[in-house]
Formats: sequence, structure tokens, C-alpha cells
Amino acid sequence: MNSPKEKKPPRLTYISDIIEISPYLRRLVLSGEQLSDFPADKQGAHVKVLLPRPGSSAENMTFNGPNAAIKRSYTIREFDPIHKQLSLDFVINKHHGPATDWAKSANIGDLLAIAGPGLLKMNKFDANNYLLLGDSTSINAVNGIINRLSLTTTGYIIMLVNSEREKQLLAPHPLIQIQWLVVKTNTTAEQQAAWLLDRIKHLEDLTAQTQVFIGLEASQVRLVKQHLIEQQSLALSAISATGYWKLGTDADTFGQQKQINPL
Repeated sequence: MNSPKEKKPPRLTYISDIIEISPYLRRLVLSGEQLSDFPADKQGAHVKVLLPRPGSSAENMTFNGPNAAIKRSYTIREFDPIHKQLSLDFVINKHHGPATDWAKSANIGDLLAIAGPGLLKMNKFDANNYLLLGDSTSINAVNGIINRLSLTTTGYIIMLVNSEREKQLLAPHPLIQIQWLVVKTNTTAEQQAAWLLDRIKHLEDLTAQTQVFIGLEASQVRLVKQHLIEQQSLALSAISATGYWKLGTDADTFGQQKQINPL
């Protein structure tokens, strides 16, 4: 029996369904008996997907060591405990990388090991006001937050997405306003950040107690976080910020950089 602090070993799953959300977002539905004890309340948290090493197509369930799998974090869209189905969305056709390339060519029946789940990026859901900022990589984290909020909660959501079709991924909320920017191919990260800051400057009712989630490209996270603290007097303790990716940097290097210099 695992002790409370002991990590569970990776679970082996297989792809039971593939859903093309948009030209840039592909949902893989994972199934398998090893999901029998997967927790049902982790929507918006992440799992680690364990990918084969270069030159291998076989599943790899080794988490650490010289022959360990390539590990990448992906946010849980939903988990169906009755059918033992875990849904993860992968950004494709935007860049090359081990996870992106694997997901783009994955087929029903392919095996995949996963580890986790991890913790939620935000854990306070009883505030009166929220500001949620994200993009295609964090849209399921934002959706997980929305589904945990009271229907009397107010606030704003500002999203950068790669396709109009991705707008369907956020659950509606009666008192939270959503603003979207569908990012064009030639739009730079700096231009996207300028759009974000312009929208934030025009928001009303942001108080020091407003709870904030930021899930964006690393440089955008720093700019938005700095603006909210210095220009709009939001409390640092009220901000949950995560860089889901960094322009021009692979995930392994970015992970090392975040350990040394957190966002």
C-alpha cells in the first residue's frame, strides 16, 4: 500500500478516441483499467505524459533514470470515472516538440503512460471577484476554475486562442465576462501581450482582493503580473501565475529556468 507521501507509479493507458477540436488542438481520450482509481475531482489539474525516447515507438513507463521517458505536463480536460476515460488536449501544428509531434501522429489504440495527477494551479474558489487570463495551452485550466466558482461570483476572462472553434471549450458563467483574441499566424508574442494589457487597463471592479490566474507564455506572464501589481495595486498573494511555455525555448530548458527564476 502506498503511504500518503509516496507517489503512485505511472499508469498505462491506451487512446480510445481522438477528437479534432480545431486545426491546432487535438483531444486524446485515454482509457484503461489502470485508471480505475484515478481521482474524479482533478479537472484543471495536470498529469505528466511519458513519451518514448527518440528512436523508439514503444511505451515507456520509466519516470526517472538514464532511460526515463520524456515527460511533459498536460491539463486534464475531464475524467469519466464510470467509463475510465481521461481527456487531454494537445496543441499541434504550431511548433515541433516531442509531445506535439507524438500527439499529431497518434492513433486510436496507441499506448501512453501517464503519472499524477498533480495539484491545481489555483486553490481559492470562494472569492467574490476573479480575473482569469489564458491561452490555448491553459484553456482547460481556466475551464476547471470556472466550474468551481459560485454562480454569484463576478469577474473577467481574457483568452488568446488559435481558432474560433476553441471558444467552445470554456463553460459559460452568468456573471463572468469573456474577451477573446484569435491569434493570427503573424501575430507576435509582444503584440499579444500589448492586447492583453490594453484589455486589463479597461477592466472595472478590480480590487486588491481580486483572485487572479495567469496561464500564458512566460514573457507575457511577467508583463501581466508586473502590471497588475504595480499599476492596478493587486495583491501578489492573490495571483496564481504559471508560464505554460516560453517562446524559443524547449520545455526541459524552460522547466530548469523556472526552478532557478520562478515567474
